[in-house]
Amino acid sequence: MVDEIAVVGTMRRQLGLITRRQALAAGLTVGRIRSRVRRGEWWVIRPQVYASVSVAPTHAQAVLAVVLSGGAEAWASHRTAARLHGLDVPHPPSIDVVTTPGRSLRLDGVFHHRSRLLDPADLTCIGGVPATSVARTIVDCARWLPGRRLASAVDDACRRRLLTYDELDACHARLDRGRRTGRRLVVPVRPVVADRAGGRLPGGSNHELDVLEVLAAAGRELPVQQHRVVVGGRERKLDFAFPDDLVAIEWDGFAEHGLIRSTFDDDRHRDNELRLAGWIVIHITSNTDPADLVRWVDRARAEAEHRRRPSG
Repeated sequence: MVDEIAVVGTMRRQLGLITRRQALAAGLTVGRIRSRVRRGEWWVIRPQVYASVSVAPTHAQAVLAVVLSGGAEAWASHRTAARLHGLDVPHPPSIDVVTTPGRSLRLDGVFHHRSRLLDPADLTCIGGVPATSVARTIVDCARWLPGRRLASAVDDACRRRLLTYDELDACHARLDRGRRTGRRLVVPVRPVVADRAGGRLPGGSNHELDVLEVLAAAGRELPVQQHRVVVGGRERKLDFAFPDDLVAIEWDGFAEHGLIRSTFDDDRHRDNELRLAGWIVIHITSNTDPADLVRWVDRARAEAEHRRRPSG
């Protein structure tokens, strides 16, 4: 006897999909499965994986079909997992899936990875799709993130609270310890984490992080990120601040600060309150020359030092 409740429940949980094994466990015979396909109720999306025609196809469904075809120990990985997590990583040309060693998965449009280093902490589920964790995904995707793109992707994930620097460091350490060859894991993740040690925040945008890099490259003291201050009876958050000098640096994106009227008006109100409280506010944009930023910070801090000197 067919347990239709089990069939419907399975397909609902799996984005409209069911495997042959699951259908048989629910009481369907091979003949009845084929009959549903012939009648147009189901269609074969991957070997031994069926999709309901009543559920609109999605990217997540296509990925899950591959994972289900791979069996119990298969997960979306690498750039495919990055896309599911919404990470700042280039989209893959195929579907990436990782399995334990000894598995063979030859499917059109699928890149099969194998790994014996799949710790439970490296695995998760995204919208019903088994996948690698954010930390493991970023480590796996480092090869596609040259130059500053790796740091940008890491900071973006941390800003959105998908990841912490400690989680990323722990994942990298697990993979390093698990290698049998004795060679270190050749991905530049550890330097990114080390650079952010000591409480460095991911900032409100990648442009904010550029400010730290510009000042660090110039040999200047780094400001406090996301500094909170009360002015005009309201708590405000400054992108960067030298609190002792009452010097603030604000990064202004045109889309947020120039096109949204409420934001534009609030910015003017906040700047007036800050200036009346004695703050020097430096505004920068995407077109600000790094040399100008360093020069403005030097002048503002020199002015603050001058104000602190006793008169006479």
